[in-house]
Amino acid sequence: MSDNGSQIDACPAQFPDLFVVGIGASAGGLNALEEFFEHLSNNSGAAFVVIQHLSPDFKSLMKELLARRTRMEIYRVVEGMELRPNSIYLIPPGKNLVLDQQKLHLIPQKERNSRELNFPIDIFFESLAQIRQEQSIGVVLSGTGSDGTKGLRTINQAGGFTLVQHPSSAQFDGMPKSAIATGLVDRILPPSELALVVDQLVRSPVFQTVNDHNAANLLTAETIQEIAAIIARHESTDFSHYKISTLTRRIHRRYLISGCENLETFISLLKTSVQERAILRHDLLISVTQFFRDRSAWDYLAEQVIPQLVAQAQPNIELRCWVTLVLQAKKPTLWQCCWMKRLQI
Repeated sequence: MSDNGSQIDACPAQFPDLFVVGIGASAGGLNALEEFFEHLSNNSGAAFVVIQHLSPDFKSLMKELLARRTRMEIYRVVEGMELRPNSIYLIPPGKNLVLDQQKLHLIPQKERNSRELNFPIDIFFESLAQIRQEQSIGVVLSGTGSDGTKGLRTINQAGGFTLVQHPSSAQFDGMPKSAIATGLVDRILPPSELALVVDQLVRSPVFQTVNDHNAANLLTAETIQEIAAIIARHESTDFSHYKISTLTRRIHRRYLISGCENLETFISLLKTSVQERAILRHDLLISVTQFFRDRSAWDYLAEQVIPQLVAQAQPNIELRCWVTLVLQAKKPTLWQCCWMKRLQI
């Protein structure tokens, strides 16, 4: 929310198609970052934000060190700095970093003697997912602990991409292993190969036209329905009534991550691979919907309402609760159909 209470615009007017790549690294992260940027194109069109665990007592030389590996512009973030394509932004010591629209904002970290742990990677990843959604990429490199794990989960739920350094190539594998344990990581590779994946992702538009040179990668309505039919036949889940835009983004996302050269190859893979069908089905399900999202309301029920109801209830008398179900759609969604069947509507 903004200061006046209005909702933050999640699609900035300037550079609306800008991919933002958040890169989290801690102990042993320097070598991984150097390898990553050395193999990354200098004109991918994305903005890269590097979040490290830095000591406030020492000056960071990250800018000078990375400048030897890339020709992209490198900036130490100052308050309100705006993201631009083909640029790298470095978090300063003693600060947390968040993305608001297309600007970076600095937040002071807690005092060292505070009992609260600080997770700067998670903090940035969560703001990145909220603002850039499908145009967000989270990368976790070498480091100890679990910072980045929660943030990658949020990016995945928003439809973004999650990439992690292979533990065998990391100097410290704590952060990569913690992220991988979620089961939500799209690719697990050494930094040099992660760079190639990022370059492919940010260069592949979701919507293509008939005039595009690579017509084999064109997602048409017929192609989407063919894929939906494969999932319905093998996974017993019918996505044919989902919004075309939602299906297009999610299918395109999975196609890019699969490593297939074109959509025809991807469709063939779906026909033969149980694992790939299961992954796509999971990706197509809307994972951002969850129970107990309105935390304060549920806390009030748990602390104020339910204890009183239980205290006033008579022995051996049932205590019943009802949840309203509002059906407004002309065509009920998948979950509405399930509930109507369960409730015999």
